Amino acid sequence: MIKKILCNKQLYQFCVEIKQPKSKKGRNILLFLLGLGFVDQMTKYRDYMSNIFLGEQELVDLQKKKQIEVDKKILKYHEVNAKRNQVKQTVVIIGGGIIGLSQALKLLQNGYHVTLIEKEQFVSTKCSAFNGNIYNPYLFNPLISKYSIKTMFDNYLNPTDTATQRFSFNCLLEPGAFVWLFNALRLSTSDQQFDKSIQEMTKLGEIQEQEFEKIKKLGLLDNQLTAKGELSFYKSAEYGKRISQSFKQAGIAFAEVDKTEYNEHELDKQLFNNYPYVIRLDKENNLDTKQLSINTLKYCQKHYPQEFTILYGTEFNEFIINYNRQVFGINTNKGIICGNKFIICAGLHSKQIAKKLGATLPIMPCRGWVIESELPEFAKGSVLDQMVLKLPTLSITNLNNKLRISGCQLIDKEYKSDDPINEWGAQILIKQMKEQFNVDLDPKSISVRDCCRPLTPDDKIILSKLQLNKNVFVNAGHGSRGMSQCHGCAEIIYQLMKGKQKAEYAAFDLSRFLFV
Repeated sequence: MIKKILCNKQLYQFCVEIKQPKSKKGRNILLFLLGLGFVDQMTKYRDYMSNIFLGEQELVDLQKKKQIEVDKKILKYHEVNAKRNQVKQTVVIIGGGIIGLSQALKLLQNGYHVTLIEKEQFVSTKCSAFNGNIYNPYLFNPLISKYSIKTMFDNYLNPTDTATQRFSFNCLLEPGAFVWLFNALRLSTSDQQFDKSIQEMTKLGEIQEQEFEKIKKLGLLDNQLTAKGELSFYKSAEYGKRISQSFKQAGIAFAEVDKTEYNEHELDKQLFNNYPYVIRLDKENNLDTKQLSINTLKYCQKHYPQEFTILYGTEFNEFIINYNRQVFGINTNKGIICGNKFIICAGLHSKQIAKKLGATLPIMPCRGWVIESELPEFAKGSVLDQMVLKLPTLSITNLNNKLRISGCQLIDKEYKSDDPINEWGAQILIKQMKEQFNVDLDPKSISVRDCCRPLTPDDKIILSKLQLNKNVFVNAGHGSRGMSQCHGCAEIIYQLMKGKQKAEYAAFDLSRFLFV
């Protein structure tokens, strides 16, 4: 109503026309209405800014472990604060997936005291437990592009048995859905943006590889990295060569595959005859995110027992902010946890946490399915046994004789199924295994998992400092590339915390989006 009044042309002319004798009175009316509009907007954003502001004396009282009441809420001082090292800076990390744990390891190695909170009873219980085992920091085919977005809509309006990507209009019910969709169309639907995104993600891949080599020396990757490399198959030779050209520009080592090299096994013959263009990346592959998370947790606990604390069953409620908008701590279901810096690593739920500080993270739930089965006996010795396979409709890995098959993605609102095996995604994957490899997967012998991955509009990660809160950082929005980029992302956040701003870091800053 106020907006309609303010946009009324006749009222505006009455208020500002200097020739009218009532112009002074009119301008006062306009100022009054503008004031009402300001109050109206502040009321709308009041819920977003529902943080607890504490004065200097109240902060002193809190430090003395006293209970105080602010806005009818009882604030309890968490006992973990007594363990804080007053010499070292304490970083509080929100989220105990592979992203939060990788970030914790990086900071511990560089002299920080780290407190990590996780609302579940163990680490990596959501997306980090449902990955497809594929480790490739360089391969970046944006989920949202001009090559895919039309197909995703068509798959929703006219679904087929082979459709593996869909856009559901249920996603419009998600908070910030229109901001996400606007930025997706703006940042992802031109050739220039497509090439630029590949180059930027390649830079991140280089940082990831440098960090990954350090991680290998820590013994965190034992009994993993079992595949000899990765084969990527393309239905269109033109599209495949376009990807190859991007790899050449980025300096990524790959080889165009001579199909005659793979004619010994019957399964390989059938597979390679179906696709006109195949490339190979000779990188060690196959990595289980859940196992990597557990190994990282154990390493941090063993080597940094005084500096590292992890709190399970601890759920974020709100930020504690002083009068300078400096975040002082976070209020949880178990009390206030204080720190010098804070990093949001909560995957899909990072957007609800950032909203408490008035920041909109354009992240959308991208639901995915993973099925797992024993490797069929007749597949021994084939590429299914030795390589990671990236096909247009699905991805397949084999770790310790367990096939893990993924590929179906639905941009939708967040929810969890009680019976994922009978859903569209799992059924498509089972059909695809039959079509591509003539493998019948018995539903009784496979396990099915589903989860909602955090997808950004341009399918690139958010690695950023919040503008209004200089000691809060975001490491989220990894989509399906969390494990492939986790250590590189941790390094960039560490550099941002030190105040270093490089050109390649700007590509992942929150400021690239509009209306956030």
